Amino acid sequence: MFAGVTAAAALVPACGDSEPTTREAASAETATAVCGMLRRWNNEIGDVLNSTSDAITDADDPATAPAVLREGFDDLIRLAEDHRSEVDALVLPASGERDRLIEELRSGADEAVAALEEERADIEDLPAIDVSEQRGVLGTAFIAVERAGSVVEPAIGTYDDEELKAAFAADDGCEHVIQPF
Repeated sequence: MFAGVTAAAALVPACGDSEPTTREAASAETATAVCGMLRRWNNEIGDVLNSTSDAITDADDPATAPAVLREGFDDLIRLAEDHRSEVDALVLPASGERDRLIEELRSGADEAVAALEEERADIEDLPAIDVSEQRGVLGTAFIAVERAGSVVEPAIGTYDDEELKAAFAADDGCEHVIQPF
Protein backbone atom coordinates (compact mmCIF):
# COMPACT_ATOMS: atom_id res chain seq x y z
CA MET A 1 0.00 0.00 0.00
CA PHE A 2 2.78 2.46 0.81
CA ALA A 3 4.47 1.85 -2.53
CA GLY A 4 1.31 2.92 -4.39
CA VAL A 5 0.93 6.04 -2.27
CA THR A 6 4.59 6.95 -2.77
CA ALA A 7 4.34 6.52 -6.55
CA ALA A 8 1.20 8.63 -6.71
CA ALA A 9 2.77 11.32 -4.57
CA ALA A 10 5.74 11.48 -6.93
CA LEU A 11 3.43 12.52 -9.76
CA VAL A 12 2.11 15.56 -7.89
CA PRO A 13 4.29 18.66 -8.30
CA ALA A 14 6.03 19.71 -5.13
CA CYS A 15 4.96 22.88 -3.38
CA GLY A 16 6.35 25.83 -5.35
CA ASP A 17 6.87 23.76 -8.53
CA SER A 18 4.79 24.76 -11.49
CA GLU A 19 3.97 23.24 -14.80
CA PRO A 20 5.05 25.27 -17.83
CA THR A 21 2.40 27.57 -19.21
CA THR A 22 1.03 26.97 -22.66
CA ARG A 23 3.10 29.92 -23.92
CA GLU A 24 6.26 28.57 -22.28
CA ALA A 25 5.64 25.12 -23.76
CA ALA A 26 4.98 26.62 -27.20
CA SER A 27 8.16 28.69 -26.94
CA ALA A 28 10.21 25.64 -25.96
CA GLU A 29 8.71 23.66 -28.85
CA THR A 30 9.58 26.52 -31.21
CA ALA A 31 13.18 26.71 -29.98
CA THR A 32 13.63 22.96 -30.30
CA ALA A 33 12.18 22.86 -33.83
CA VAL A 34 14.08 25.89 -35.14
CA CYS A 35 17.42 25.07 -33.57
CA GLY A 36 17.17 21.41 -34.56
CA MET A 37 16.57 22.43 -38.17
CA LEU A 38 19.46 24.90 -38.11
CA ARG A 39 21.86 22.42 -36.46
CA ARG A 40 21.04 19.79 -39.11
CA TRP A 41 21.66 22.30 -41.85
CA ASN A 42 24.94 23.48 -40.33
CA ASN A 43 26.10 19.88 -39.98
CA GLU A 44 25.14 19.07 -43.56
CA ILE A 45 26.92 22.06 -45.07
CA GLY A 46 29.97 21.34 -42.92
CA ASP A 47 30.02 17.75 -44.16
CA VAL A 48 29.81 18.84 -47.81
CA LEU A 49 32.51 21.47 -47.41
CA ASN A 50 34.82 19.07 -45.58
CA SER A 51 34.25 16.38 -48.19
CA THR A 52 34.97 18.86 -50.97
CA SER A 53 38.10 20.08 -49.21
CA ASP A 54 39.31 16.52 -48.68
CA ALA A 55 38.70 15.67 -52.34
CA ILE A 56 40.66 18.69 -53.53
CA THR A 57 43.62 18.13 -51.25
CA ASP A 58 43.65 14.42 -51.99
CA ALA A 59 43.49 14.88 -55.77
CA ASP A 60 46.78 14.37 -57.57
CA ASP A 61 45.84 16.53 -60.56
CA PRO A 62 45.48 20.28 -59.86
CA ALA A 63 43.42 20.54 -63.06
CA THR A 64 40.58 18.53 -61.47
CA ALA A 65 40.39 20.67 -58.30
CA PRO A 66 38.25 23.50 -59.79
CA ALA A 67 35.60 21.01 -60.97
CA VAL A 68 35.57 19.36 -57.54
CA LEU A 69 35.13 22.76 -55.89
CA ARG A 70 32.32 23.73 -58.30
CA GLU A 71 30.55 20.40 -57.69
CA GLY A 72 30.90 20.96 -53.95
CA PHE A 73 29.28 24.38 -54.27
CA ASP A 74 26.51 22.91 -56.42
CA ASP A 75 25.84 20.50 -53.54
CA LEU A 76 25.92 23.36 -51.03
CA ILE A 77 23.44 25.36 -53.09
CA ARG A 78 21.11 22.35 -53.27
CA LEU A 79 21.34 22.01 -49.48
CA ALA A 80 20.54 25.70 -49.02
CA GLU A 81 17.57 25.38 -51.37
CA ASP A 82 16.40 22.31 -49.44
CA HIS A 83 16.77 24.30 -46.23
CA ARG A 84 14.59 27.04 -47.73
CA SER A 85 11.96 24.40 -48.55
CA GLU A 86 12.21 23.06 -45.01
CA VAL A 87 11.60 26.56 -43.66
CA ASP A 88 8.53 26.85 -45.91
CA ALA A 89 7.18 23.60 -44.48
CA LEU A 90 7.99 24.52 -40.88
CA VAL A 91 4.96 24.54 -38.60
CA LEU A 92 5.47 26.37 -35.33
CA PRO A 93 3.10 26.87 -32.41
CA ALA A 94 1.23 30.14 -32.22
CA SER A 95 3.16 33.01 -30.65
CA GLY A 96 3.34 36.74 -31.03
CA GLU A 97 6.64 36.38 -32.90
CA ARG A 98 5.93 33.27 -35.01
CA ASP A 99 5.37 35.15 -38.28
CA ARG A 100 8.43 37.34 -37.72
CA LEU A 101 10.57 34.30 -36.92
CA ILE A 102 9.44 32.37 -39.99
CA GLU A 103 10.01 35.42 -42.19
CA GLU A 104 13.50 35.87 -40.72
CA LEU A 105 14.26 32.19 -41.36
CA ARG A 106 12.99 32.50 -44.96
CA SER A 107 14.99 35.64 -45.58
CA GLY A 108 18.10 34.04 -44.10
CA ALA A 109 17.68 30.94 -46.25
CA ASP A 110 17.32 33.13 -49.35
CA GLU A 111 20.45 35.07 -48.38
CA ALA A 112 22.34 31.80 -47.85
CA VAL A 113 21.40 30.59 -51.33
CA ALA A 114 22.48 33.94 -52.80
CA ALA A 115 25.82 33.89 -50.94
CA LEU A 116 26.60 30.39 -52.16
CA GLU A 117 25.52 31.20 -55.72
CA GLU A 118 27.73 34.29 -55.67
CA GLU A 119 30.75 32.23 -54.62
CA ARG A 120 29.85 29.58 -57.21
CA ALA A 121 29.87 32.26 -59.93
CA ASP A 122 33.26 33.48 -58.71
CA ILE A 123 34.77 30.00 -59.10
CA GLU A 124 33.13 29.23 -62.46
CA ASP A 125 36.27 29.85 -64.50
CA LEU A 126 38.82 29.01 -61.84
CA PRO A 127 42.06 27.66 -63.37
CA ALA A 128 43.94 24.65 -62.04
CA ILE A 129 44.55 24.84 -58.31
CA ASP A 130 48.12 23.93 -57.49
CA VAL A 131 48.77 22.47 -54.05
CA SER A 132 50.42 25.74 -52.99
CA GLU A 133 47.20 27.63 -53.88
CA GLN A 134 44.75 25.22 -52.25
CA ARG A 135 44.84 26.83 -48.81
CA GLY A 136 43.84 30.25 -50.19
CA VAL A 137 41.13 28.93 -52.50
CA LEU A 138 39.64 26.71 -49.82
CA GLY A 139 39.88 29.52 -47.27
CA THR A 140 37.74 31.69 -49.53
CA ALA A 141 35.26 28.83 -49.89
CA PHE A 142 35.11 28.38 -46.12
CA ILE A 143 34.41 32.11 -45.69
CA ALA A 144 31.54 31.93 -48.19
CA VAL A 145 30.06 28.96 -46.35
CA GLU A 146 30.50 30.73 -43.01
CA ARG A 147 28.64 33.72 -44.42
CA ALA A 148 25.83 31.45 -45.64
CA GLY A 149 25.67 29.84 -42.21
CA SER A 150 25.52 33.12 -40.34
CA VAL A 151 22.72 34.72 -42.39
CA VAL A 152 20.32 31.92 -41.47
CA GLU A 153 20.73 32.58 -37.74
CA PRO A 154 17.70 34.42 -36.34
CA ALA A 155 18.32 37.36 -34.02
CA ILE A 156 16.12 36.06 -31.20
CA GLY A 157 17.47 38.61 -28.74
CA THR A 158 15.70 41.39 -30.65
CA TYR A 159 12.27 39.77 -30.27
CA ASP A 160 9.67 41.17 -27.88
CA ASP A 161 8.43 37.76 -26.65
CA GLU A 162 10.25 37.10 -23.36
CA GLU A 163 9.11 33.45 -23.16
CA LEU A 164 10.48 32.83 -26.65
CA LYS A 165 13.81 34.47 -25.84
CA ALA A 166 14.04 32.46 -22.61
CA ALA A 167 13.28 29.21 -24.44
CA PHE A 168 16.01 29.82 -27.03
CA ALA A 169 18.48 30.82 -24.31
CA ALA A 170 17.66 27.71 -22.26
CA ASP A 171 17.92 25.24 -25.16
CA ASP A 172 21.53 24.02 -25.36
CA GLY A 173 20.89 23.01 -28.98
CA CYS A 174 20.47 26.67 -29.90
CA GLU A 175 24.06 27.55 -29.13
CA HIS A 176 25.93 28.54 -32.31
CA VAL A 177 22.79 28.53 -34.54
CA ILE A 178 21.12 31.76 -33.43
CA GLN A 179 22.48 35.27 -33.09
CA PRO A 180 23.76 35.79 -29.54
CA PHE A 181 21.64 37.60 -27.02
